[in-house]
Amino acid sequence: MKKVIRFLPALIWMVIIFYFSSRQTTGIGGDSYWLRFFVLKSFHLIEYALLVIFLFLGFKKYKWSFLIAYIYAFSDEIHQYFIPGRTGKLRDTFFDLAGILIGLLIIKFFKKKLILKL
Repeated sequence: MKKVIRFLPALIWMVIIFYFSSRQTTGIGGDSYWLRFFVLKSFHLIEYALLVIFLFLGFKKYKWSFLIAYIYAFSDEIHQYFIPGRTGKLRDTFFDLAGILIGLLIIKFFKKKLILKL
C-alpha cells in the first residue's frame, strides 16, 4: 500500500495531462502566433518537469523516472492525434524531453542541497 501511495501523485498528474490533451487548445495564447507558441510549449515544459519529479518520488531512480515520463510523452502525442482539433507532433516530445530534463535537474539540485531526503 505504501508503494501505491508513493506513485499516487504521478498517476493523478498523468490523468490530468490526459484530460487536458483531450481538449482543444483554441483560444489559448490569443491571436499572436509567437505568444500562442510560447504559452503552449511552456505547458509542455512545466507538465513534464512535474511528471518526472512525481515519478521520481515513486521510483527513487532517475532512469525509470526518465523512461516512463518520456514514454508517456510519446503516448500523449499519439492520443492527441485522434482528438478533433488537436495534432500529435513528434516535435512536441522534444519540448516534453526538455521539461523532463529540467525536472531531473531540479531533483538533483534539491538532493544536493539535502533539502530532499530521497
